[in-house]
This record gives sequence, C-alpha cells and structure tokens, in this order.
Amino acid sequence: MELRLLKYFWTVATAGTVSKAAEQLYITQPTLSRQIKELERELDTQLFMRDGKKLILTEDGQFLKIKAEEILQLTSKTVQVFEDRKNAELSGHLTIGALEGWTSSSIAKTLQTLTNKYPAITFTILSGNADDIKWKIDNGLVDVGFLLEPTSTEKYNVEKIGFPERWMMLTQSDSELAELDEVRPEVFKKQRILISERPEVRQYMADWADCQVSDLNIIGGFNLGFHLFEIARAGIGEAVVTEGALIRNYPDLKAIPLSPEVKTYSVLAWKKNIPLTPVTRAFIKQYLQEND
Repeated sequence: MELRLLKYFWTVATAGTVSKAAEQLYITQPTLSRQIKELERELDTQLFMRDGKKLILTEDGQFLKIKAEEILQLTSKTVQVFEDRKNAELSGHLTIGALEGWTSSSIAKTLQTLTNKYPAITFTILSGNADDIKWKIDNGLVDVGFLLEPTSTEKYNVEKIGFPERWMMLTQSDSELAELDEVRPEVFKKQRILISERPEVRQYMADWADCQVSDLNIIGGFNLGFHLFEIARAGIGEAVVTEGALIRNYPDLKAIPLSPEVKTYSVLAWKKNIPLTPVTRAFIKQYLQEND
C-alpha cells in the first residue's frame, strides 16, 4: 500500500467530500476518486458510503482512518528527525570567489537564506577577476567561483546564471563622447581605451569591433574596477566595463552602451572531479534555486 494512497484516503475521510479533499491535495476530483477506488480494490473492501453529498466511513473505513493517522504521523516524525539531523550537521566554512557586479546581491541573498537556516555555517568572499578566481579554484583556495564570460571553463563544472550583463563605455559626463546614446565600433576604435587585462576580454572586444587587438588604442588595463573609476574620472581614457560593475554611483561619469549590443553571462563554477563539502553543495543548490 502506497503512502500516497493513504494520504489521499485520510484527506477524503477528514474533509468529508471528494471535492474539498481534491482542493487540499491540489489534484482533480476524477483523479482522487480513481485513487480511492484503487485503494478499495487493493484492500477488497468498501471504505465509504454516500449520504447525500457527504461521504460516510464504513466500519473498515473507520479502522483504516485510525491506522492511516498513525502511519502518516510516524512518517512525518521520521522525516522531521532526518531534517533536524541534517540541519544540525550542516556546518562548516564556505569560501566564494566573486567578481564585482550584479552577482553580489544574489550571493548575499543566498548566504542570508543559508545562514538563517544553518547558523553554524561561516563564509569568506574573495574578490578578483576571472583569472584570479580560476587560479584560486584550481589551487583549492575557493570552493565555488563566479566568472564573467568570455572565459574558458573547460576544467570546471559550470552553471550559467540567467541574467546577462551589457557592456558599456564609461566616459566623463562632460566629454564629447557623453553626447552619444550608443558607442558603435567605428567610434570605439578611435578612443583611448581602459580595458581588462584579460586576453579573452580584449579579443572579444576586438572581434566585436571587427579589428585586431593591436588596432585598439589601449592605454591601460585593470583587474578590478576600484581604481578604474578614478582614472576614468580623471579623463585619462574611456573605460570598457559591464553594467554590473557600475553599482557605485559616479555622477560625473556617463555609461554608454555598446551597439550592436554586447551581452555576456556570469557562470557559477567549481572544480571538476573533486568531492564537494555539504556546505558547498547546499550553497550551489540554494543559489541555483533562487536564480533559476
């Protein structure tokens, strides 16, 4: 006898009608009626008699209702015991490698959920660019990392995160470039550019602009954006950044989208072929549930 059928029977017996029970169980009335008849066939007995619109338990039905309550309560308590054990045992430290960008808020949300549910969990967040984070994953210094495309991920298990980030050109708000609503390749190639040191990013932008990396007027590079914004404010060059990196407010700078539009995704990555700790598995599962 399946627990599912016992639960269906008990709900009908408690509600008094198939229609009310079906509402509580979120299934259709015909489906529920078939399940009750299946249970009666399995037990070779009648469990209900009809009295107008209500269903009345037979003697066998009353006996089964008592037993069903005992079985369902025992099942519920057993599940709760395992859940409590899991909650008590889920502890440990999680180290996350993170980029500057929109993933910051989603990481915070997931950590809030996990630490509320499992107070024994502690964590460290290490900032860096994609190359820094991949090096830390490779050397076991972080458990999971957030990387922004374009980047090579052959060595990792990866899950693409469902919101893309646009690439922008950041310029002084009173510059000639700031009068534009978009930056096209022919304009892009004329600018003094500040861009990530990562070769994948430089090649990606050169491909978009339909030129060689050497054709771009790159005057400076960076790995994180903290110093970049001050350099852009000084008017040394125009910075190429993602929209997610613009979480700080700089009123004297203007971000102009590239056109044709350039969008890339972030990915959640962890090392292949190594066992994950329970805390790491819990973080990955929770993050993907919240950001599906």
